Amino acid sequence: MNYFVKGNPMLCIGCRTCMVACVVAHEGPSIFTMHPDDADFQPRIKVVKTKTMTKTVQCHQCENAPCAAVCPTGALYKEAHHIAFESEQCIGCKQCVMACPFGAITMAEPDEKGRRVAHKCDLCMSTAEDAPACVSHCPTEALTFYTEDVQQQNITDKQVSSVRAASRVAGKEGV
Repeated sequence: MNYFVKGNPMLCIGCRTCMVACVVAHEGPSIFTMHPDDADFQPRIKVVKTKTMTKTVQCHQCENAPCAAVCPTGALYKEAHHIAFESEQCIGCKQCVMACPFGAITMAEPDEKGRRVAHKCDLCMSTAEDAPACVSHCPTEALTFYTEDVQQQNITDKQVSSVRAASRVAGKEGV
């Protein structure tokens, strides 16, 4: 079961702290000398605002990831709990961008060699954080990091809730 981050649009205020935290986690504090419009400001999570809601868009770490299935070089591959990305193997073909059903993979700005490679969330597995930086720094707790324990607890909670609802219905029918 893959880990993933899920955003709650009812709690998201569109502050984009998650985006800044992502870039700082991967690029270091040099981000504070940049403007968000700079080419080097490349978060792996995006905040999309509409008139009625604000929503985060990030990799869903799909169990049978279409991006990994179409990658001709194996730059995208299944790790223990997420879909990993090896930028050195990426040839910039954009197959993964087209295959992603959530629009969560983008192409990074060209590096110093002029190469454009795919850019996707790695759940901060390459950093020293215990949880993805976007989740750790969200001021409204609109982002949740779903590990196996969290997913299992959600399943248990739903089962208990279902049993309680069925008991209430059965109790009313017996009256």
